[in-house]
Amino acid sequence: MPARFAFLGTSGALTSATRDNTSIVVQADDVAVLVDCGGSAVHRLRRLGIDPLRLTHVVVTHVHVDHAYGLPSLVRQLGLLGRRAPLAVVCRPEHVDVLRALLAVFRLWDKSDLFPVTLSPIDLEVGARAPASGSLIVRTAPNEHGAMPNFAVRVEAGSRALVYSSDTRPSQAVITLAGDAHTLVHEATFAERDRATARAVHHSSAADAGRVAAAAGAHRLILTHVGAEYHHDPGPLVDEARAQFTGRVEMAEELRFYPL
Repeated sequence: MPARFAFLGTSGALTSATRDNTSIVVQADDVAVLVDCGGSAVHRLRRLGIDPLRLTHVVVTHVHVDHAYGLPSLVRQLGLLGRRAPLAVVCRPEHVDVLRALLAVFRLWDKSDLFPVTLSPIDLEVGARAPASGSLIVRTAPNEHGAMPNFAVRVEAGSRALVYSSDTRPSQAVITLAGDAHTLVHEATFAERDRATARAVHHSSAADAGRVAAAAGAHRLILTHVGAEYHHDPGPLVDEARAQFTGRVEMAEELRFYPL
C-alpha cells in the first residue's frame, strides 16, 4: 500500500460539530502510526477503514488535554479488540511519568492481562530519529510552545516526507525539520488580524504557517489546529497563508486520505 495519511481531527482545543481535536494517522504497507490522540481514535480509524490493531506506535507530542486525553481510551479499546502485540508510545522525556500516571489512573499500566505498553522518550536534537516500524521513518524536533515541552514530527516513506508542526509559535527547528518536505502540516489557530485578541501567544497564525512553509521550501501546506471561531468559514485562513507561500495551500479535511 502506498504511504498515505489522514486527519482524525483538525480543531484546536475547542471542538465543534464539524471538527474534532487535531490528530493524524500515517499508514504504509501493513502498519500505521498515530500522531496525537483525541478521544475517538478507534471510532475514527474504523471510519477510515484502518484496522486499529495495525497501530504500532502512538506519538504524543505534548500533554495538553486535546492532544493526549484519548490515550487511555485507545489502550482500553485495543485490549477489548484482542490486541497482544506491544504498543509504543513516543513522547518527550518530561512526559514519560505523566503518561504513565494517566494510564495508571484507569488501571491500564503494567497489567499482566493487557498487551505491553511502552513509553519511548525522544532524543531532543533536531532531526533525531524516533521509534517507528515498517517502511516509515520518524524524526522529531523540539518546537516552541511556551512552558509546555512539545515537539514537531517528520514521517518519511521513501523520498516523500510529511512534517507536522504540532502546537507552536513559528520555530526555526520546525523549519529545519521540514526542509524539502513534500507536505508541511502546520497549526493555524487564528488569523493574523485577530492576533491581539486570540489569547494564543504560544500558537501560530495562518500567515505564520505560510511563512514557515516558504522558509522550509515545502511543496504543500495543510493548515490544521483551527480555532473554533473559524470552523464555519476557514477560507480567510487559507487566503492569509497563500499570501505568504506560493506553493499549494489547503485547509485540512477530516476522514479523507492524502498521499504522503
